[in-house]
Amino acid sequence: MLTTSLQVSIKIPTKDLFLGLDEYVCTCYGDSVDKNIYYIAPEIPIFLSQKNRPQFMFYKYRSDSQQGGYAQFTVCLPQPKDLLDEQIKVRLYKGIHQQLEARSRLLVNYFTAKSAAQSDPTNKEKQEEKNRNFKLTGLSEQEEKKFSALYDPKKGDEQFLTLLMPEDVKKIELKQPTYSSAKATLILDDNDKFYRQIPTVLSPSGMGDNNTVFSLSLTGQGATLFEQVLKGTDQNSSVAVRFDFGLEASLPAAKVTVSYDSNKSQEVIKSIERHVWSADEKKIERQFIENEAVKVNVEFSATREQMGMTEEQYTKWKQSLKEWGEKQITQILSNDNGLDMSLDMLKDGEGFNRFKQKLSEAKSFTRVYEENTVVSFSIHPQAQLPSIRSLVGEKNINEYFKEYDLKDPFFQYLQPEFSVTAGLEKYHIENIVITVKYDDNNVSTLVFDKTNDKTRQHTEKWFIRADLGRTFSYSYTINFSGAYATPYHSDLIKVTDTLLQHINIDQCGIVYADISTQISPQGWEKFEQLLVTAQYSDSRHGVATKEEKYLINKDSSVKSFVYPIGVKKDEPIYYKTDYYTKDGNVIHYIPETSNLVGYAKTYGQQIEVSNPLLKQETYDIIFDPEDSTIKLVLFEMTVDYPAHEFKQTKKLQFSNKDNSTQTASLVFSLMPESESAKIKINYKITTLFNNGKRVEKTEKLAYGDTYIII
Repeated sequence: MLTTSLQVSIKIPTKDLFLGLDEYVCTCYGDSVDKNIYYIAPEIPIFLSQKNRPQFMFYKYRSDSQQGGYAQFTVCLPQPKDLLDEQIKVRLYKGIHQQLEARSRLLVNYFTAKSAAQSDPTNKEKQEEKNRNFKLTGLSEQEEKKFSALYDPKKGDEQFLTLLMPEDVKKIELKQPTYSSAKATLILDDNDKFYRQIPTVLSPSGMGDNNTVFSLSLTGQGATLFEQVLKGTDQNSSVAVRFDFGLEASLPAAKVTVSYDSNKSQEVIKSIERHVWSADEKKIERQFIENEAVKVNVEFSATREQMGMTEEQYTKWKQSLKEWGEKQITQILSNDNGLDMSLDMLKDGEGFNRFKQKLSEAKSFTRVYEENTVVSFSIHPQAQLPSIRSLVGEKNINEYFKEYDLKDPFFQYLQPEFSVTAGLEKYHIENIVITVKYDDNNVSTLVFDKTNDKTRQHTEKWFIRADLGRTFSYSYTINFSGAYATPYHSDLIKVTDTLLQHINIDQCGIVYADISTQISPQGWEKFEQLLVTAQYSDSRHGVATKEEKYLINKDSSVKSFVYPIGVKKDEPIYYKTDYYTKDGNVIHYIPETSNLVGYAKTYGQQIEVSNPLLKQETYDIIFDPEDSTIKLVLFEMTVDYPAHEFKQTKKLQFSNKDNSTQTASLVFSLMPESESAKIKINYKITTLFNNGKRVEKTEKLAYGDTYIII
């Protein structure tokens, strides 16, 4: 599992290796379990190229009545090539040394505190210091036992360094992170004087090089402006691109609390008019934060020195946790209420009214993410792309910028192009049939079939009529597989001056969600398997209830809930999880209740199953007999979550040895702090005396207390 606490930024000169890139920049993240595995996240997008030629074209057109332009180009995040792999490993091996030295010190500090607590078991402060240092290490019970057996108090702070360092440069394995989501955005000013069509947020084509095709339809003014911007000079940059990736990672050495106050949010929204949303996104975010409608509190368990980070690394890491917390609030509102806070949606009046309605339905919440929680983290590679002139040189620039006179017979034809999302079979789609019409005599039918990996097709060429211009219409039908599947029929869509149309099948009569677990390898040590139940229904639109069950273990691939409904998805997906532990227990746990009792809900396309037993709490039990007639003490402790039908019981036994003090520990798996009000902790002490007398006593223990003297 990727951990953000172990990261190294690497820069390598790369002349002629990637087009327009003189320096390859990436961040390498460590793995929470395997010391030889590191995950590479490139930081600088580039133009995709073939044979050292950028995949870019700009068309400018004119006629007696109109003028405009069209740009299309492909952007990617370059993965390191073979030659770079070796250089990255060498720099990584050198760069990670300081952070692993710090981790070795944390381990030594813990075992030192543990020894001090064992030598003075009745000292509460020493017991608390031991527990605090244990949390900083991030060790599981099994890992603690392994390092404990190797600990030597006579050796120094670096005694664990060789165990933490990769075995050798050649043993380092570079991997891509597992992305849970991916988006790409062209950063442009929203000015309708320049654009006929601005590209919306796009999903990269895959998790390899993350190729993303952008197309931009421009007015006459826009074409003139962007021709100069994109051409540029030999040195300057052109447009900017931003990628947003969600990746699964373990939360290290920090506790993040996020909260949303619905009442304060209502007050903020009253003070903001619709047009303001498109004016200043950051200003609006500040209003929500300053009015405490949303709060993010990050508590750092370890200092910069303890983490072994530079000041720059530590500051970047802290800021990333705060930004992650803010993103979590947006994600929770989106999943639980379908609340879309994107600026594109809020710019029009109807969208803004929908936003206010959804906001009024959103309930206040507080979520706590503790150390070693597996979360969906965000990274944002972005850059200004180099100008085309700087990439191809002055003598080749005209190959990429074309100007056409629409009166030329060659350009008096229209040939629209259509693309669809790849992987139709994944969505249980048999085919997509698109009917494109220019006039009664010019109609094309395009078929995208699941057995064919083709994702782009052109219509026939049509001669442009003076009365119709470059306007055409189309509709499409999506046919799903399955006995009860209902086809999806789109409305008639009218298009002017845009040749490329994309059909996003996620939004076309299908309910879809990937089911993934946010459970680390250490977390799976507690569970045998999970049973996830997902269901969807919409009685208002005649959609019957569909319920599916999925068995998941640590080796399972991602499962998918797919339900072709033939109408727009208006309701959330409800789901619940039963956790089967290795000791025979079953936990019925959901993070939040919804209007369907016993279920969580999501409006998104991701069901993320979290670990309900995140917290490992160590309870220190001190046997300090004052009565020499005591023969034996039996200690039984129970941690109970009645609401989740989950109970843990553990036992200890102390024999009186000349009234000497003895200490022992019990480790329990606890649910997140948000469940603390539902927990019941008690312990029973059974004292057996030499004369055969038996005395039993039961006591309650408050949540947070970890120290018991008997």
